[in-house]
Amino acid sequence: MRPIVCCMFFVSVAGCTDLSSADLKTAGMSADITVSADGTGQSQVTAQFHVDDNATDFVSLSTGDSATAACAGQTETLSQSNVLGDISYQTSFTGEDGAGAAYTVALTRTSDVSAPSSTCTMPSPFTVTAPTSSGSYSRSTADLTVTYTNGGTQDPMSWSVSGDCVSVAVGSVSNDAGTFTIPRGSLTPAGSSQTASATCQATLTLTRSRQGQLDSHYGSGGSIFAQQIRTVTFNSAP
Repeated sequence: MRPIVCCMFFVSVAGCTDLSSADLKTAGMSADITVSADGTGQSQVTAQFHVDDNATDFVSLSTGDSATAACAGQTETLSQSNVLGDISYQTSFTGEDGAGAAYTVALTRTSDVSAPSSTCTMPSPFTVTAPTSSGSYSRSTADLTVTYTNGGTQDPMSWSVSGDCVSVAVGSVSNDAGTFTIPRGSLTPAGSSQTASATCQATLTLTRSRQGQLDSHYGSGGSIFAQQIRTVTFNSAP
């Protein structure tokens, strides 16, 4: 799965390249699409189109080209977001975040072949039960035990932890058993030496992903994933 790329522009360094879809065949494009649910009943569809398979070369859809997402008989048009040349297309659905909810994301073109059938289905939702927002957990002296509901699936799970006094840590869950442990010492201080003895709020993000089927008309490939994403903030102590 390729990450969604955010471009930073500097005076002497080349940044992202944006190209109009009118100047590009579908066979010369790749697409990275995610459908993400956060447990609130909302699901967000995000699509990025790239020149060939270059993650920093973005395609802006020209007049006559559009991206849509469909689920349970409802179709929504994706709207463009452009942040410092980082172009994506987004829309949202309500109440279509349950296990097995099926999404189809289509690129429709008037001047070239369309890519109408990128599909994915939502994995099972879950709730993080530990750590808790009221808890305080030592980075250096205690393992951090993570527990969540609806374990036992075949879908890959990954985690990350970040905070003002914690360096970003990432990992994968080797067995979706509803619990796993982040060993003591895995979360390390961030920034100056003073942070080693600081307590701050840290955020755990837990993601369950299921790969879908990308439309083959994207000649340069890409990916489509459906994800259940949950976050919990806790106190990270020395």
